[in-house]
Amino acid sequence: MPGRTRGMIWRLTGYLLLAGGLGFLALLLVAYAAESPKKGLMLVPGLAAGGILTLNPYAAALLLVVFSHLDALAGLLTKALPLSAFKLLSVAAVGGMLIQSYRKPRPLRLGPPSRTKSLVVLFLIWLCISFLSCEFRAAGKEHVIGFASVIVLFFLIVALADTPGRLRAMVWVLVGTGLVSGLFVLAESMLGVRLVATEAAATTAQFEGQARSAGASNYNPTTAAHMLLCTVVIAAVLFFEHKPYRWFSGAVVLVGMAALVLTLARSAAIALMLIALTYMWQNRTRRLFPLMLICLAAALASALPFVPEVYWERMGTIFEQGSDRTLLRRFSYNLIGLELLWENPVFGVGPGNYPHFYAGDDFRWYPGREPGPRQLHNSYLEVAAELGLIGLALFMGVMLTAMRSAVQAARAAVPGLSVFAKALAYGFAAFLIASLFMPNEDTKFMWILPALCVAARTLCLGGGTGTAGTGQAGNGGGGN
Repeated sequence: MPGRTRGMIWRLTGYLLLAGGLGFLALLLVAYAAESPKKGLMLVPGLAAGGILTLNPYAAALLLVVFSHLDALAGLLTKALPLSAFKLLSVAAVGGMLIQSYRKPRPLRLGPPSRTKSLVVLFLIWLCISFLSCEFRAAGKEHVIGFASVIVLFFLIVALADTPGRLRAMVWVLVGTGLVSGLFVLAESMLGVRLVATEAAATTAQFEGQARSAGASNYNPTTAAHMLLCTVVIAAVLFFEHKPYRWFSGAVVLVGMAALVLTLARSAAIALMLIALTYMWQNRTRRLFPLMLICLAAALASALPFVPEVYWERMGTIFEQGSDRTLLRRFSYNLIGLELLWENPVFGVGPGNYPHFYAGDDFRWYPGREPGPRQLHNSYLEVAAELGLIGLALFMGVMLTAMRSAVQAARAAVPGLSVFAKALAYGFAAFLIASLFMPNEDTKFMWILPALCVAARTLCLGGGTGTAGTGQAGNGGGGN
């Protein structure tokens, strides 16, 4: 009886949350209709879609994964709505998950327990503690809210990607977003226009007078290239090691590689090279190794004639000191971050506060520094500077334990599942390497990828579910 009572309370909480959300949306509908009947009419299908997604929270989570990369498209689709697609889908997914959670055993209602999940909770707590000591409170509050809303993705995916089929679907959808964004990069590079991006970060970047495309993302072109890099690496591993849908994974690799060149992202090129060498070295004794070499040689031979001259100029700045002012600026980012960490090793300067210290007079003479606020272009050092060494330890704990989960799931050799864990491990590693050069810690991919890795381990090894994933995976088909 106590267990049934708790289940009823949990279910009632979900219904109350849903009722509150629907009531809020209904008020917005009335307000919009009073202002303009046309606007009010446009909200009706949006409310209907929200109700449907609430009844199927996994579908809402799947769309969150889609729009984490294709956020510029999401902005176009929902620009008539009062809230962003991310917020609306998050409310639908969380509300639906709470409503349906009574069907699961109590320990699994928010997803199976794991060390990574515990570290994420501790990281969130430390984020709030660090905020209490920050100097620029408005920036800190905005950053904490934004950071926490992104971390919600981790809990949603861990809880909802609870079958092999669901996990595979999320991985394929993630790969598919790379194909879509890659096609937009190619189209924008050929046409010389911005097609869907609207944010300044995505529409103002250029090199030597040539605009840099962010594809279907509103992130800056380098961060967009990191997301594209991740999908390309995952697709490449699936192409070599997973026969089903090889035509699709191969198309993603071809389009994505061409698009990566046109983004002119040096950090993505470095990460791709390191991951490719690591993957080939680890598979040097396998029968598919000659195929890898042949494919690599063929891709290079066919692609080299089409690589634009500006790409080689961009890559050349890595070795030519002083040829690119952005490299001096990146050097200053790190120096300032280290100095701030030295002065505030425990709590840091506070979440979201680094840009304001960067723009302060204390660092005005640093080489390449700009007068306006800028983020530190190194995820790990920015976390350390803003949240202190404890925050960095918790953040790294989340990422490393998630990576370990993916490796364990890959080694479990579960048919139709472990190969996806292996692809996630390589894609996640590529993203983590690239994040040495950009502030990716509060981007959606940084929390979607570890969630998928943890979900893969749970399904392969039965971590916290009480059942191993082998039997479940066997029903899903496919093979390594």
